[in-house]
Amino acid sequence: KDKMNYPVELFLLESIINERVSYFKSIATSSHKSIEVSVSSICNVKMSKVELIRLIDNNLSNAIKYSSSNSTISIVLNANKLSFHNIGQPIHKIENVFNKYVRENSVLGGHGLGLSIVKDIATKYAIDIRLTSNANEGTNFLYIFKCHTSDISKG
Repeated sequence: KDKMNYPVELFLLESIINERVSYFKSIATSSHKSIEVSVSSICNVKMSKVELIRLIDNNLSNAIKYSSSNSTISIVLNANKLSFHNIGQPIHKIENVFNKYVRENSVLGGHGLGLSIVKDIATKYAIDIRLTSNANEGTNFLYIFKCHTSDISKG
């Protein structure tokens, strides 16, 4: 309910991604899914570590929850673009997915708050979000970070 102010620091995005993937790997494996990470460039982000972890964790947990059994969740970091891709049921109402209490599948649990929190974090740090989802190509959440700026936490 109350907004928390966390310290803003400079992080190597790849190291935080690897840390979180390491945490989620056993959860994915127990759900008959795998996680693959591809990093093709260095990206430093200036933001709160707590909020960066929330953004990554929400995407990883949703990808595990909503991807098909025996599928691979792909995380790609290229320049300042971070994407999470999975194959599963497509998101039908993309325009609503970042709203509070919205869930496309109530059977899988959750409160419909995760992506709303992600959207708030993205807005705070000027992170552009692009989402595509269809039955043929799967679901892709793309985050475009504003890297190497002096102070992106204001404004």
